[in-house]
Amino acid sequence: MAQRTRRPLIGVTAGTRTMMSGAWAGHDAVAVNEQYVRALREAGARPVIIAPQDEWSDEEIAELDGLVLTGGTDLDPAAWGEGSVPTDMTPDPERDTFETALYRAARRNDVPVLGICRGLQIIVIAEGGELHRHLPTDLPAHPSTGLEPTRVEAQLDAASDLALALGTRAVVTAFHHQGIRAVRGDLRIVARHESGLPLAVEAGSGSSVLGVQWHPEIDGQAGAAVFESLLTAIRHRDTVTVAPSLV
Repeated sequence: MAQRTRRPLIGVTAGTRTMMSGAWAGHDAVAVNEQYVRALREAGARPVIIAPQDEWSDEEIAELDGLVLTGGTDLDPAAWGEGSVPTDMTPDPERDTFETALYRAARRNDVPVLGICRGLQIIVIAEGGELHRHLPTDLPAHPSTGLEPTRVEAQLDAASDLALALGTRAVVTAFHHQGIRAVRGDLRIVARHESGLPLAVEAGSGSSVLGVQWHPEIDGQAGAAVFESLLTAIRHRDTVTVAPSLV
């Protein structure tokens, strides 16, 4: 295969926010934290924002080199057969459906995926898993990470791609009040908090999938290795792809 001469093209999912002031107050805007964009650019990628109102075909997803599922509000519990509880944030079922479809299309088309916080949870639910609804109530040993960004320690499985990037111990910035209760399908847990809460997953086979229950985009240089791991997965995929025979 010819050597890559352009920056990897990475789709970055966005949500919808209602503008609160100015001439367009009350209108919805497509919004994503610019720190995701900055982190990807610094890693050498070219980010492309994907709006939840815009369906993508498999052919279009296949044109991407990678996909980042970003953070945001709680998932709709109806997705894994549960009803709402008072501690839930307001869900966004449209975005849930949109990002789940993107994830499944990426898996079908061998497009590496990085899920961050809510993005990790999209991956887990898409693969048939379950979530804790309210931490630390559901897991008292876990610190309260839902009120503000909180530094926590992740213990990583040495036999994981994530450990190649971060080592077997990493102090990371968490900002979530839900978390993984169970993983199923093709996922395996590759990092945990000392409370037992899973903090990262990888796909056991097929296309590259990494999900982290923290925010590397706000960890500066310390978080850069997570985004660089996505580019490493892209390079690896390109290397092992066999070019068509000419004879």
